[in-house]
Amino acid sequence: MTWAETVVIGGGPAGSAAACGLARSGRDVMLIERTAKPHHKVCGEFLSVETRMQLQRLGVDPLALGAVPIDHVAVHSSRRSVSSELPFRALSLSRYRLDDALLRCAQSTGARLNRNVTVKSVMQDASGWNVFCDNGNTIQCRHLVVATGKLGLRGIDDTRDGSMVGLKMHLRPSLEVHRALAGRVELFFLDGCYIGLELIEDGIANLCLVVPRATMARIGPGWHALHGHLASALPSLAERLAGAEPLWDKPMAVVCPAGGHLHREQKTAVFRVGDRLAHIPPFTGDGLAIALGTAALAVEHVRLGLSPEAYLAAARQLTASPIRLASVVSRLAMHRGGRNLMLGAAACAPGLIETIVRRTRLILAFDDS
Repeated sequence: MTWAETVVIGGGPAGSAAACGLARSGRDVMLIERTAKPHHKVCGEFLSVETRMQLQRLGVDPLALGAVPIDHVAVHSSRRSVSSELPFRALSLSRYRLDDALLRCAQSTGARLNRNVTVKSVMQDASGWNVFCDNGNTIQCRHLVVATGKLGLRGIDDTRDGSMVGLKMHLRPSLEVHRALAGRVELFFLDGCYIGLELIEDGIANLCLVVPRATMARIGPGWHALHGHLASALPSLAERLAGAEPLWDKPMAVVCPAGGHLHREQKTAVFRVGDRLAHIPPFTGDGLAIALGTAALAVEHVRLGLSPEAYLAAARQLTASPIRLASVVSRLAMHRGGRNLMLGAAACAPGLIETIVRRTRLILAFDDS
């Protein structure tokens, strides 16, 4: 039996940031991560200005890790393309490097890091929580922070839609495509499907997409089948994939919800952060900002002795508006008529894309004192 004031389950950006913030404020915190070493995760790997602000607060410098600047966005359908300057300088960086840097940051600030440990279940009692691990250890804690991403946790009620599949493949593009992608994130829309493409560190391109599970079953497994489907449906994407070398045998995959999701439980005794609290449609590129922003908000509430219910109310206020707008845009973009309407409007009103980008940002303002 082990005791910790706070246990954080999950060593992704949300969990690491929460553990780092709590440890930095002098709190006793244990961070549990199920993997033994750095690894890739399904993610668009886009770092918005809000994400950069939060990383700076934590002392993590994405540019020092090899992040690539992005200042333009291009949106494509099968028939039309529109591009716009971003209202801020963004970055792109692999989750492999970012997650490892954040875990090291948490450990260096005093969090007790347990790697290669899986939490089997949790159970609440009169004094807090019991956390049961696969190594036979049970950890008792007063506060529980759940940061397990898209993975559920036994003992915590949480139901959500799982009708989509998120996929990710790293590619080494041709020299010509590498030049064309420099400084840009490119978004492609098909019926029910979103694809994002951008350069990350070391000249690699990250291809990330969200596809209905039924569509994925028709496409079939493996990169060859996926590449063929995307290239035949989107000529503009086929140009970007031409001559690209896949760096993995097959794409990474994870089940995810359609559109946006915001946790609605009225009574809660845990601090849910990141994807366990809220999921924004990935084309916005603000998923990491939500992860880091909700982690900072949870730290503030624990530090001030505020309840999980108070945190949940504040977190909903922080995330509801951008998720609501992004979900509307997502529903439009997933259907041909909606895409034609939006891209036609964007072509006539060049500021429309920039306005949507601004309105789907998180407004972050936390006290570091």
